[in-house]
Amino acid sequence: MNCRSWFKTCLGAALLLVAAVPALAFDRAQLDAAVAGRMDAAVADLQDWVRVPTITAAGDPHRADKTALLGAIVARARALGLTARLLPGEQVAIVDLGQGDNALGILVHADVVPPGDAARWTHSPFGGALIDGAVWGRGSLDDKGPLVASLYAMAALKDAGLPLKRPVRLIVGSSEENMDWRDLDAVRAAGLVPTEGWTADAGFPVIYAEKSYLDVAAVFGGPADPVLRKFSGGTAPNAVPETATASLAGVPVTLAATLQSAIDAYQGGPAPATFSVEQTAGGVQITARGKAAHGAKPEAGVNAITHLARLLHRARQAVGIDATSAQGRAVAFIAEQLGLETDGGALGLRHSVANLGASTVNLGLLSGTDAGLRAQLNIRLPQGIDLATQRARLTSALAPYQGQLEVIEGKEALWVDPQTPLVQALLGIYRQFTGDQTPPLAIGGTTYAKAFPGFVAFGMGFPGGPMLAHAENERLKVDDLRRGMAIYLAALAHLAAGVTLEPPPSP
Repeated sequence: MNCRSWFKTCLGAALLLVAAVPALAFDRAQLDAAVAGRMDAAVADLQDWVRVPTITAAGDPHRADKTALLGAIVARARALGLTARLLPGEQVAIVDLGQGDNALGILVHADVVPPGDAARWTHSPFGGALIDGAVWGRGSLDDKGPLVASLYAMAALKDAGLPLKRPVRLIVGSSEENMDWRDLDAVRAAGLVPTEGWTADAGFPVIYAEKSYLDVAAVFGGPADPVLRKFSGGTAPNAVPETATASLAGVPVTLAATLQSAIDAYQGGPAPATFSVEQTAGGVQITARGKAAHGAKPEAGVNAITHLARLLHRARQAVGIDATSAQGRAVAFIAEQLGLETDGGALGLRHSVANLGASTVNLGLLSGTDAGLRAQLNIRLPQGIDLATQRARLTSALAPYQGQLEVIEGKEALWVDPQTPLVQALLGIYRQFTGDQTPPLAIGGTTYAKAFPGFVAFGMGFPGGPMLAHAENERLKVDDLRRGMAIYLAALAHLAAGVTLEPPPSP
């Protein structure tokens, strides 16, 4: 064999070897082009899907319009060359790329919160208008935009032809917004829970830890109080109530004078509520005013309900509240076991963890029933005290007051080691696209990541942007849709195909 033939033989072998080895890098220019080429279709789908009013309310897990939208998602996924179907019950859509075990998952939801007063919107909440570089409408940001970005990222990964090391599974739920996630039971029943993954239903960079979430009601029944006829306040369990009102029966002048003396002597801590007393035909009405805040940060507000309960409890003998009545026992529980604490100390729930901070307990809603009073609590604790223990301690705290615990909804705390390959890979990809060096986050809120083990929250909200989820004039910038799709495509290519992302060439 001469030198020229030997060289040709070696070169041919080398080319065959290179052709047989999967690509080790995903060129950034190719990635950007793949995303850009899909933007028109992605924006059109987002507009169409925002126009479907898939509202979820309490006790409303199944709606025909949700099934219709999920059906449209399945149809689009199939048109993009992906495998897709509705699970039994038709409230969850599954989109798959590849086959096998050890699936990488993306979890999103197709339902939305109510729009509120449509008159306060600049553009129709279900119009899906494309104006000023953004798609307007309820769900555009939370969570239909991230759904679209995830779906088209999967399609781009398929079209790139990269050999997959593991399958990718997109799960689209439809009852996330009311914290009733029983729709996902169909995923578990079908054995389709991914090994690990993320929810595209929060913010960047990566959320690896969240406090537990527990909504309960303390219910007090029995004989009605002869004096304290009504006591109510608040609008939602996860909001610090700004106002609370109580109606007391008796001689108006006498009651008003007694309550005013109690108000004058009241010590309400560093941030007290204010009180006003109004005489009525059959007694008085007393109103407490505090400061509203999110239920995850009750220390930032002034709870009107607990302040009014403390005032009434101190004045109970003077005004004639019966300590054995349903109302009297409820007031005593609120005053003695909640009081001005926001960390649940008296309830046995005080607990703190580095990065997540302290436990929080918020009495957000108090309402009368035919038999007594019902106080709703929103409780959030870092990992370390599970929901069963929390319920047991609450039951014990209520026992002396003859109160009953009603569990409304609960989600265990989330914690994924921030040093795991999943978190580090997602963090690295986000930083590569944005240059933002923000460390992974631990929050007091709740995301869909709590639904499955090994899940974190990864986008699609970018730091510094307006907080428009659940707000009027919710909208998603088309540029943010593009950025999110590119980040998700890079994450899928790395975690499912094992390739790295090459940076763009220097100018």
